Amino acid sequence: MKYVVTGSKGFLASHLVNRLKKDGYEVIGWDMVEGNDVCNTKLKAKNIDAIFHFACPVDPNNYQNVAIPTILASSVGTYNMLELARKNKAKFLYVSSSEVYGESPNIPFKETNPGIIDTSNPRAYYGESKRFGEMQTMVYHHYFNLDVRIIRPFNIYGSGMRKDDSRVIPSFMRNKKAGKPLIVNDSGKSTRTFCYIDDFIEGVMKVMFYPNTKGEIFNLGTTESIDMFNLAKMVSDYIKLAEDTRAGEQRHRIPDINKVNKILDWKPKISLKEGLELMWKSYQ
Repeated sequence: MKYVVTGSKGFLASHLVNRLKKDGYEVIGWDMVEGNDVCNTKLKAKNIDAIFHFACPVDPNNYQNVAIPTILASSVGTYNMLELARKNKAKFLYVSSSEVYGESPNIPFKETNPGIIDTSNPRAYYGESKRFGEMQTMVYHHYFNLDVRIIRPFNIYGSGMRKDDSRVIPSFMRNKKAGKPLIVNDSGKSTRTFCYIDDFIEGVMKVMFYPNTKGEIFNLGTTESIDMFNLAKMVSDYIKLAEDTRAGEQRHRIPDINKVNKILDWKPKISLKEGLELMWKSYQ
């Protein structure tokens, strides 16, 4: 079996590539850092059985630098990969985001919840781009009968994240290692759930290969909600509270995972405490 994984050098996809190779599959990895941009129509592959489309820049602290590449990867890049899947009659998995829910008041978020995103905020490009990619994916399912599925990850973390990653857990780990205070925005009141990478990859494999997933959307994450102050306390006692927040970010983000549990018998096994300990070891 031959699979294409886009964004293959990124945190999530690199773990998937390792898993697929470990299981004995042939993997074609495409990543823009190696010059293989999914927006390039010259990227071709034959006799492939499945495409995992992860490619998308992520950098919450540098909106301006990644906004246009994000829009292009989720629109042009997704179109190119869907066309490649259609020509090869390959299975297709689109990696969306929990941010498609926006400021929906219905928490925990179910896959059927409509997203509410203010397109005037600086971060709207990310959630709206991901939602556009979802729409393209479902168009190919409805009109070309392409075998697709969509996942919405909720704050995945673990070993292998970039050392300069601006998301909350690697930022905390980096400051702790440097002996600096952990900066907690929004006075620590925002809440999130965090899913360890190994659990996430197991979920991805099930969503792609198990029956009854064609045309379906699945949340992948944990229901173990925690506010940012208590998350920081799990990492270090050296904390500095700040009132400012990142523009356009959700205050609370919790998934409903009943669907993926019922259809695929998937739920996270690694607790937040255990996952943080595993990640801290990777910083030593």
